[in-house]
Amino acid sequence: MDVGHFVVFKYDSHDDFSVKVFDETMCRRHYHSDEDAAKKKTIFSIEVMENGVWRIRWPVEVYGFIAARDTVDQNRNLLFNRTRNDPQMLTQQDPFLQLTGPCRPILLIDPVDFEIQLKVKGTTESEDETFMAQRFEYGHGFGQSGHLARRCWEGKFCTLKITSALLGCAVAATIISADVIEGSWPDDCGGRVVSCTAGIDADFVLLDSGDGPMHVDPDGHISLRRGVVCVEHDEILTVSVEAYSKDGVSAAARVEFRPKDSLTSIGTCNLGFCTVMFIVGWSLTATKFDLKYDGC
Repeated sequence: MDVGHFVVFKYDSHDDFSVKVFDETMCRRHYHSDEDAAKKKTIFSIEVMENGVWRIRWPVEVYGFIAARDTVDQNRNLLFNRTRNDPQMLTQQDPFLQLTGPCRPILLIDPVDFEIQLKVKGTTESEDETFMAQRFEYGHGFGQSGHLARRCWEGKFCTLKITSALLGCAVAATIISADVIEGSWPDDCGGRVVSCTAGIDADFVLLDSGDGPMHVDPDGHISLRRGVVCVEHDEILTVSVEAYSKDGVSAAARVEFRPKDSLTSIGTCNLGFCTVMFIVGWSLTATKFDLKYDGC
């Protein structure tokens, strides 16, 4: 802090703590007061649907990207990203895009822009077809904080159904690593790793191997598809691991994490044949006043 600035601390005995910094012009900034927190938008799933006008010739191989841009960072915060050489096969039975993002929380300070560029792979690149190429805006009028919301984005050739939730006083949890530290993962077992909280009745899928076996590196590392989750301060983050075969779920375990403002947490899931360790990093997100001065 520069010379000539001074700080006022406020604590109201209800775990709400705020800091106000004044400079020589008496301009004021707020830091991390719960009432100033920007809402975080959590995307649980994106489903591809027919739009009633254009019928999809299932199955389809889809590539391209879906990205969000918010006030904090105008760069693309990718939710889905596939190249033509690595498309995702979508079927009527499983029409959900395999999301890999966001890489940081999506903050709803001003309306959030979503950019969609999706194509259907043809036999040759010249035969590729545009699936959706549009931009949508998500403002404050869609969905209540702490509740699931479903919204459809209509395109010329398909519709995307977005399942999401807005969270208020939340911190960012980054799943830094997932590793098998004891035993081994069966070669013929698929795997599913999800996170959830009691307040939202939906799983945030971190990894789902589908019909195939779950890949585990020789050193025991499990590469998750998604890794950034938002958790409200008064909630508990639960991370669950399922191992399944053709006969169904063969083992399942879960571990709970209490949110922090910083540092890391370590927890393990014991599935019997192996133990999986998770390391979670915690961080605060920007408030709406972190981006501007007021009181001048």
